[in-house]
Amino acid sequence: MSTTSQGNRIKSPQSESNGETPKYHWNLQVLLREAIFGVNDGLVATIGLVSGEALSHQSHGSIVIAGLSSVGAAMVSMSVGSYLATVSQNDWVHQQIKEQQADIQNHPHQEAQEVTELLEDIGIPDRSIAQIRKDIISSRPRWLKFMVREALGVHPNHQETPLANAVTMAVAVMVGSSPPILPFLLPLPTLTARDLAWALSLLAALTVGAIKGRLTGSSLVLSSLQFGILASLSAAVGAGIGWALGLLGA
Repeated sequence: MSTTSQGNRIKSPQSESNGETPKYHWNLQVLLREAIFGVNDGLVATIGLVSGEALSHQSHGSIVIAGLSSVGAAMVSMSVGSYLATVSQNDWVHQQIKEQQADIQNHPHQEAQEVTELLEDIGIPDRSIAQIRKDIISSRPRWLKFMVREALGVHPNHQETPLANAVTMAVAVMVGSSPPILPFLLPLPTLTARDLAWALSLLAALTVGAIKGRLTGSSLVLSSLQFGILASLSAAVGAGIGWALGLLGA
């Protein structure tokens, strides 16, 4: 299964070699990972920042500016990082597939023996291996597809789309940053906005944890607590730093 660094989607070795139009798809599992990562990063980083700003006796306007600047920078940084990481991974996979294709072309006997070993590893009965191997190596596209999946461990459903990952990450960071920053955008006293930001962030963390648990089939309670504890620790660290800096500046 090969990938194009420009299209950022995956096409099979068979389609590529036969000149057929490849079938593209989105990997929802990967997008879920990016979404969880982005929401968590946006939530944790922003609640820590606004907590520190609030307890270091910064003005309300300064907290808003710092918070929005942090959200914007995080969206750009995380989305670009996600895009570049995915492109790099896809390029590496593409290179591995090209090398596998060259190995089949240049060392067919050695690669045919590897087909036998792979069939043995997955538990194919000895009496069937010879015929199955013959069927596999009788077609170069089929042979390459088999080696890509079994030898390289690359499957079309596991490939990632850089642009989709980047957009998902950016939106997730923005969504995750909303609970801690929203109260400071309202006409509320700074301390009230701070307390409301803590409460909304904790509620958001518990909710995201529960959603993650629901989607992944894990314990809703445990998943919620993991996210809630992480957000609380971040708020505590940010508040502690802000409080200490406030004392130094007093």
